Amino acid sequence: MRGRRQLIALVALAFGCSHPSALAELASQADLVGVLNQPVVDTLVARVHAVKHELRGNVPGWETQWRIAELANDQLGLPPFAQMVPPGPGWHPVPASVLGMRGYVHTRAGQLVAAGDRDGLAFLVRDERARYARGLAEVDEHLTEIEHWLGVTSSSSSRRSDSSRPDTSGGFRTSP
Repeated sequence: MRGRRQLIALVALAFGCSHPSALAELASQADLVGVLNQPVVDTLVARVHAVKHELRGNVPGWETQWRIAELANDQLGLPPFAQMVPPGPGWHPVPASVLGMRGYVHTRAGQLVAAGDRDGLAFLVRDERARYARGLAEVDEHLTEIEHWLGVTSSSSSRRSDSSRPDTSGGFRTSP
């Protein structure tokens, strides 16, 4: 009797996993992952724009930092870093990018629900979580490196500008 109950429970569980409510739950998890990560994405986009504004070609090493900023920009899925004119209304981020992932996952989740593909939907949710975690961490790392470089170069250039002014006090200048 006990073995039969376990068998019935296993069969019910197996069929219950493909039940439309289980599929809808997975689809809502997929949407929720995008919603929860959106504030971090927005912050990183703002940081890319700030870095773009701060990078100048008059400091040694700016070319390397520009390339790193381009990489962060591309990983996010923004229009090309050097592009000054905003893209047209038909522009959409690449689905494989951090910005494009949320829309792609929402559309794909709907397709998988319609097909009744629970395994595909579960994979989509796991993959989305991993891609957000990896993508956001990499972009943050790139931007942190650039922001550190900008902080160092701005403080060293302000020291250079202080030392290039003539000393009118009549004493000896001891700082470089």
